[in-house]
Amino acid sequence: MKLDIKKLCCQVCGTQIPPGGIFYIGRTEIISGSDGFLPDTDKSSEEIIEKALHEIKAVKSEQELMEGIYQEIRIILCGQCRIRFRDKILDLVNY
Repeated sequence: MKLDIKKLCCQVCGTQIPPGGIFYIGRTEIISGSDGFLPDTDKSSEEIIEKALHEIKAVKSEQELMEGIYQEIRIILCGQCRIRFRDKILDLVNY
């Protein structure tokens, strides 16, 4: 992520960050996971592979397919929005 220091501003509230000012980069990753469990099925391995290929072909683009596996989101934040960003993420956690 290359930063244009002359036009640096918070991507949440729009506050301009002056040269030498303090800012934060919020980053989150969403990564596909697996518990390693493969359910028993009465289908053959060929049928399973055919179904998986059909599902892959149904996706419109390589970008959509990749987003189903990995996404990284980065945003520039001012001090106040850093706290809001953190709190919103923590509010999603129920355990």
